[in-house]
Amino acid sequence: MQPTFVVLSDLNSATDAVLRYTSQLATQLPEGHLVLMHVFQDPLLFPESALMVPVTTPSRHAMMADLAQRAGQLPVPAEPELTVDTLGLALADAVQRHHPLLLAAGREQPTTLIDRVLSNMALPVLQGAHYPLLLVPEECSDPELPRRVVVAADDQPFWLTAPSLALADLFEALNPTTTVVHVAAAQGPSKAGIGLDAVRRTGLFGPIDNNSLYEVREEAPADGILHAAAEVNAQLIVVMARPHTLLGGLFHRSVTAQLLHRSPVPVLVLPTTD
Repeated sequence: MQPTFVVLSDLNSATDAVLRYTSQLATQLPEGHLVLMHVFQDPLLFPESALMVPVTTPSRHAMMADLAQRAGQLPVPAEPELTVDTLGLALADAVQRHHPLLLAAGREQPTTLIDRVLSNMALPVLQGAHYPLLLVPEECSDPELPRRVVVAADDQPFWLTAPSLALADLFEALNPTTTVVHVAAAQGPSKAGIGLDAVRRTGLFGPIDNNSLYEVREEAPADGILHAAAEVNAQLIVVMARPHTLLGGLFHRSVTAQLLHRSPVPVLVLPTTD
């Protein structure tokens, strides 16, 4: 099966950033390709969506032409898709048909696509599918391939889902230098070794030893992770999403939510199992 990256599009400048980034990732894999998917919610068909789209909504034909033009400019094969389903149904259908390596979206501002992706409408799909989610900020105008990666780990063991582990070939091709970041309490013994061992056990991130650990104290978790990522000049932050965290509102109040909204570099969310 071809390695596929499904890119969720709002046809804005953030879409350009995520397309550039994911197409570079796809070049690292034989037959890697993209699916550029836009969810067209016509206010005439979906009155509840009227507040989420401009009054002068372009026609479906014009949107499809825009998608096709963007797809044709990429360095890897890409197919445009336009759907009038709800976002949740569109994601479920895309996962079933394409079995993607990951779902990707661009981050422009709080009212764009990513907030709808992370809303209650799409969250059950991400929970059920257990597929990785990549968020690329708009400011990544000339994104680099991730040669240095920060993996955030807490003091609890974890095991990745099968779709998360399917990224092994991509990480092997990238061959990044990995730093495992653990944010600890200001006082007390460190439990960073638990997270370090869990990251090593995945086998995704290349050689991991004690020198790979970067421990932060006296900072809030998201602040500490972002500080560490800037310190080591990371081009990608990887965080783990546990099932209970998803059910508890991962994308609303958690450390992951803060990283998704604040990180100046792409963030990859990897679902884990119980």
